[in-house]
Amino acid sequence: MSLALHTEKVVRQITIAKIEAISEEFFDVQPPQFNNTIRWNLGHIVSATDGLIFQRISQTSHLPEGFADLFRGGTKPADWTTTPPTKAELIELLKSQVHILEETFANRLGEKLPEPLQIRDLSFSTVEEVINFASMHETMHSTIVSDMLKIIQHQSK
Repeated sequence: MSLALHTEKVVRQITIAKIEAISEEFFDVQPPQFNNTIRWNLGHIVSATDGLIFQRISQTSHLPEGFADLFRGGTKPADWTTTPPTKAELIELLKSQVHILEETFANRLGEKLPEPLQIRDLSFSTVEEVINFASMHETMHSTIVSDMLKIIQHQSK
C-alpha cells in the first residue's frame, strides 16, 4: 500500500475512533468560539473528501443526494432545512469512503490531473497529492472536533 493511502487510512481510523467515543448529544452543540458543530465538521470531512478526490478526479460522487449542500465550506447548521445525518450514518460514510478510495485510486496515484487543482496558493498535480491534501484537511477538522469536545465538556460541568 502506498504511503498516501496508508496515511489516509490511519487518519480515517483515528477520526472514526474519536467520534465513536463521543456521545451524539454533543454533536449539535455549537460553542460560541466556533462557527459550526461536531456533526458539521464530520460531515464536512466526508463531503470535502468526496469533492476533492472523487468528484474532481473521477467525476463521481459517493454521497447521498443533498449531503454536500449541508457541509460545504461556508455552510452552517443554523441554515439547515433538512435533517442532517446521524452519528451512525456519518460513521458508515467515513468507513465506506476510505475503502472506495483505496479500491478506486490504488493504481492511479502517480496519475497527472488534467489541470492542477488550485486551492488558494496551493497547487496539486497528481492524484496522490490530492489524497495527501485531503488527509491533512481531515486531520485539521478532526482536531477541531477534539477542541470543540473539550469546550463542550468543560461548559457542561
